[in-house]
Amino acid sequence: MDISKARRLVELEKDGRKVLLTLWDGNLISSCVEEKEKKYCETCTCDDAICQEYIDHLKAQGYGATEIKLGELEAAESLPKFLEEREVSARAHPVVETEVIEHADIEAAEAVPGSLGELQPGESGGSSPETS
Repeated sequence: MDISKARRLVELEKDGRKVLLTLWDGNLISSCVEEKEKKYCETCTCDDAICQEYIDHLKAQGYGATEIKLGELEAAESLPKFLEEREVSARAHPVVETEVIEHADIEAAEAVPGSLGELQPGESGGSSPETS
């Protein structure tokens, strides 16, 4: 759901538990609960009066309520506007896929410790006078 379609937003909190109620057009109400390690949401159909009755019920249970003012978000703060701009940008500047081909470096492979042709400690590159 697009939050810009929300008519009312109320956050209730008690003992580290938060309930976020969102009233949408068309008599839909989302209730999201956030506890220490769990978060879950549900949406049901009911009117503003039932929602207010639920808010009053939670307040009677000791929840503090904060109504969040809804208004126009700036372009930089709006997720739907961000998605629109990203889509327009993707169409204007398509990403060209490239393939990376890795090449083996033969000389580097010969210098790997323990490989053939590598000098071992104490060996020199030519014949030593002791072996002649």
